[in-house]
Amino acid sequence: MVLSIHTPTNVALEENEVYVRSEADNFQDEWPIHTHNGYEIHYFIQGDATFLIGDRIYKPSPGDMFVFRGAVPHRINPSREIVYKRSFVNFTELLLLDMLSVSQLENLMSIFRHPNGLLVHWSLQEREQIKSIFKGIKEEMEARNTGYKMMVKMSLTQLLLRIYRKMKIEQSVNEIPSSTQKQTSVSRVLNYLNQNYTENVSLDELSKMLHLNKYYICHSFKETTGYTVSNYVIRKRVAEAKKLLLSTDEPILSISETLGFNTPEYFSRAFKQYVGASPQLFRKNKVLN
Repeated sequence: MVLSIHTPTNVALEENEVYVRSEADNFQDEWPIHTHNGYEIHYFIQGDATFLIGDRIYKPSPGDMFVFRGAVPHRINPSREIVYKRSFVNFTELLLLDMLSVSQLENLMSIFRHPNGLLVHWSLQEREQIKSIFKGIKEEMEARNTGYKMMVKMSLTQLLLRIYRKMKIEQSVNEIPSSTQKQTSVSRVLNYLNQNYTENVSLDELSKMLHLNKYYICHSFKETTGYTVSNYVIRKRVAEAKKLLLSTDEPILSISETLGFNTPEYFSRAFKQYVGASPQLFRKNKVLN
C-alpha cells in the first residue's frame, strides 16, 4: 500500500456530506497513511497506539480528540494487545452553510487551520457529553427519520462549538506535540523526508544532518511509523506521482526524474508494486473513467 486516498470516506462525503462511527472497535490488518476529503474529528477512547498526523507523532490517551483537515496525511498505528476503540466524524464545510452565518462558520472552522492538527483533551465529566454527540449523529444517519439531516447539523455544530470554546478559553487544546524524545526524533526525520523526498539522501547523510545515530533512526522510525525510511520515501514519491499523473499532462519520464527515481524502469517497477498498475495504465484508466 502507498499513501492512499480513503475511498469509503470520500464516497460517503459525496453522498451525505457526513461519515461517522461511534465507539468502533474493529481492527484492520494494515493501517496505511492516507488522506481524504473534508475534515475529521477523531476521538480516542481506549487502546495502545501512536497517531501520525502530518509530520507530528502523538501517543493518545483516553479522552484525547484530534482535529485536522482530511488532506493532511495521517495514520493510526494501534497495538493488538488492547482493544482500539474510537469515534470519529468526517464532514464537509458545505454541510453547515445553511446553519451558520459566514463569520460564525469561519470562526468554528478556524480549529482546523493548524497544519498538523489540534489536540483536545476531555475530562471524565465531559466525555459522557462527547460520547452522546457521536452516538446521536450515528443514530440519526442510520435511522434517517424526518429531519435527520438538521439533527446531524445541530449535533455537529454543538461539537465544533465545544472544541472552539476550549481553544479560546482553556489551555487544553494544543498543536499536537511530540511527547517523548523518540517521537521528537522521528518527527524531525519525517519533516525532513516530507520536504526532501525527491533527493537521494543516504542514511549516513541523514544521520549527519539531523545529528542522530543512523541505527537509532532506523529502529525508532520503523517502530513508530511502521515503515522503514527508504520504504516511506518510495511510498511518498509514488503518492506524488499519482497526483501528477492525474492532474497534469507531464511526460512520465519527466515525472520520474522530478521525483528522484534513478531510472524510468525503477520508477515503473516501484509504481506498479505499490499501485498495482504501470504509470501508463494508471493514467489511461483514469482518462477512460
